[in-house]
Amino acid sequence: MTELKQRRSLAAILGYAALVVALPVVFLGLMPANEYKAWGGSGIDCDGPGPVLFFGILGLAIYGAGAVLNGRHFRKPFRLLAAGTCVLICLALIPNVADAVREQRLNELASETCG
Repeated sequence: MTELKQRRSLAAILGYAALVVALPVVFLGLMPANEYKAWGGSGIDCDGPGPVLFFGILGLAIYGAGAVLNGRHFRKPFRLLAAGTCVLICLALIPNVADAVREQRLNELASETCG
């Protein structure tokens, strides 16, 4: 019985460590999809929103799983806090991923510009 409890405790600690280690991925996913529009210009970013889209979707997957796994045990205060934090991070990433998809479509329409 204690061995099973130790395994669960180790898995929980590793899960929380994975959420902390994944924070840089979220920061990369929160970068602007078009740097020129973020600076106030109206140019097409030829680098594209690919990295923002990749890191944003990866962050959504990691923190979405964290929200679901911690939300199952919502009666424990720490798990509720962890699930709420994961949900807030996902809510911050969703508009940026949508903006990156929008910029990707705009770049596909203006493919002759970045040739």
